[in-house]
Amino acid sequence: MGVCASQEPMTTTEVVLGRTDFAEKIPALLLAELRTDHAGEAGAVMIYRGVLSVSRNQEVRNFAHHHLRTELQHLELIEAILPKRFQSRPLPIWRLAGWLTGTLPSIFGPRAVYATIQAVETFVDRHYQAQIEMIDALRNTLRDKRSSKSHYPPDDIALAEIRQLLDSFRMDELMHRDDAESRWQGSPGLLLSVWLHCVSAGSALAVKISRRI
Repeated sequence: MGVCASQEPMTTTEVVLGRTDFAEKIPALLLAELRTDHAGEAGAVMIYRGVLSVSRNQEVRNFAHHHLRTELQHLELIEAILPKRFQSRPLPIWRLAGWLTGTLPSIFGPRAVYATIQAVETFVDRHYQAQIEMIDALRNTLRDKRSSKSHYPPDDIALAEIRQLLDSFRMDELMHRDDAESRWQGSPGLLLSVWLHCVSAGSALAVKISRRI
């Protein structure tokens, strides 16, 4: 699957279609980042399932069902390129953490749910953006090293495809963030502020751990 300026942009499905060799074509540093993405998408699926397990508010349930479909697609796509041996070993913990991140605010009502999703997706946006910038830097290094007679090497092609995949994920998460933000108004009170801080800090900690194991 080549990448050139004259080609039409690939869809997310086309990026991973028939490609199971990404792990052998990308640096270990980026492989660790993809491990965090898989853990995050697995957790995101459980966030919405947690909301649906508690909330009986129809608007909240419609919101959760809608965004759950997207997160399930993300999880399927990331699993298509990241073999199980490279996935985060404490995956059950990330799933449980996701489920709690969905269930606990649901107890307190729609406002807490939407604020939580906004906080999660704000973190995820920054996380994916940092990964995209990392890939850009890696690709620039590769291009500087390639000979003038060669075309894009295989590892550069893999990086380009992964970049497009992560960028498509980021765009989806931004839509989730904006949708959640539009559904609640005002400033969070003390209890909600503490909860949102815990959500952001917990997300950052999960990323650090899943990079390693």
